[in-house]
Amino acid sequence: MMPWLERPWQQLNTSFKSGRFHHAQLLAGLQGVGKLALAQGLADAILCEKTSELLACGQCKSCALIAAQTHPDKLLVSSEGATIGVDEIRAIGDFIYHSAQQGGNKVVIVHQAHKMTHSAANALLKTLEEPNAKRFLILTCDDVAQLPATIVSRCAKSNIAVQSEQQVRAWLTQQLGDYAEQLWINLFISQPLKIKHWFETGQVEQINQLFHSIDTLNHTTDVSQYVELLVKSPELVNEMGRFVQGRIKQGLYNGADFSKITVAQQALADFIKDHQQIPGLNLQLALLKLFTALKQALQ
Repeated sequence: MMPWLERPWQQLNTSFKSGRFHHAQLLAGLQGVGKLALAQGLADAILCEKTSELLACGQCKSCALIAAQTHPDKLLVSSEGATIGVDEIRAIGDFIYHSAQQGGNKVVIVHQAHKMTHSAANALLKTLEEPNAKRFLILTCDDVAQLPATIVSRCAKSNIAVQSEQQVRAWLTQQLGDYAEQLWINLFISQPLKIKHWFETGQVEQINQLFHSIDTLNHTTDVSQYVELLVKSPELVNEMGRFVQGRIKQGLYNGADFSKITVAQQALADFIKDHQQIPGLNLQLALLKLFTALKQALQ
């Protein structure tokens, strides 16, 4: 288990051993903090035939099925797209109300539950309102504010977060070696699995390029190549926003004109808002506008 997950696991384990473990668990925290890994561990322990706490034995028939990813009483609901639809959530009800094929518990994980549509959330609410014995739901969520209050109120909520930056740095060094010394890593220390994913997928080169481009940005910099990078990889826009925010703070510290810094800060806020809310946004034009404001602030 990743070291920063031990504390929430211990709290959940205490409630499990005392018989107070809620049938619906909500794991809330930043993307990349390990909520899905914790949810999978909890589900495996709940399905284990021999454990008396939230830790699977790894030896029973149920654990063997889990290892083979063929356990019939475990269901993962997730979506690579922008939403989780009502049909996917309705399937949970069908899954729960059928008998457990292994004769024990049944567990459903809804990963990134904040992606549920309004209809999907209403469908899940019906399931939450009618709990069945030996049936458990584990929800993960990046932003609780995006979940209906009616869903949140019917779950036992656990906040999953990094407690010790030093602990995470030690873990990243163990996982990545010298690569964990990248300067930009401090900006994402609360999302260690996100960092690891970038290295595993090779996307770290794009992150390095983006960080360097903004870290060295001045009024003479040609930003067209960086705009091209973001147009090709729009999923990096939020990371770019953090780099720009850091550059704005650095400019303010170095005595840049406060009024221009304020304009750059507002330009960043407007860009992030437009990127999130305007379908079909002309990303190239929006980025050029943002970089122009930033370059003027750093003159």
